Amino acid sequence: MFSEKDFERLWFLYKAEGEPNGVSINSFCIGNNIPYTAFYDWFKKTQKKSRQLDEMIARLDEIGKDLKESNRKIDSLTNALLKANSKVEKAAIEYKLRDKEYKKLEKKYNALLERLSTTE
Repeated sequence: MFSEKDFERLWFLYKAEGEPNGVSINSFCIGNNIPYTAFYDWFKKTQKKSRQLDEMIARLDEIGKDLKESNRKIDSLTNALLKANSKVEKAAIEYKLRDKEYKKLEKKYNALLERLSTTE
């Protein structure tokens, strides 16, 4: 019985030594005393998992891109909202200042009217 590690080592060695020298995987398995059919079964199962993993990674990449785009939109909207809020706050402050000035002028006007009415 061969373990997962045995097959992984064989595959690594094959990629490093066998394939570059033109040795078939079947011959490489025989040369390393591992039945090709056992290796092939392991390889099919591993490749299926690998494909599923690749698909999941691709989907996660898409989700990541979508999130980045959403974050950019949120940042843009947040900045626009902050600018709008600062304009509203600025307008409110200007209004308060003008209102204060108006009230001061109104007091002066009323005081002046009162003085004028008492002098008549």
